[in-house]
Amino acid sequence: MTGYIALIHYPLDGLEWCVSFPDLPACRSSGRSLDEATANAQRALTEHLSEWLMSDDLPPPARTPGEMLLAANDDPQLARRMVGAVLRAIDPYPGTTLRHAAAGVAAQYGFYGEERPRRRA
Repeated sequence: MTGYIALIHYPLDGLEWCVSFPDLPACRSSGRSLDEATANAQRALTEHLSEWLMSDDLPPPARTPGEMLLAANDDPQLARRMVGAVLRAIDPYPGTTLRHAAAGVAAQYGFYGEERPRRRA
């Protein structure tokens, strides 16, 4: 996986960098510095993809930076969002997406780590 392209916007009000993912509109994050915003975006991406894994749908495929730039030619709204943004490919934390999904399913169905009474032989 090449990672999902994040649009990281400089804080015009001087407070926080805003991060959004064009491929995952509901996934957003922020941070007081570029490094903090990137780390928070990685955490938010991991949690967002975990929720997708727990649902019946698959997340949309990640686009490459070239595909994102070509899509901006056809989509004026995406092109406006990209103006002044730092484009960065962000990977979810390796392995944790699946672990988050498994923990969520276990909590939902209650079969993971349940204590069961033992039979006496």
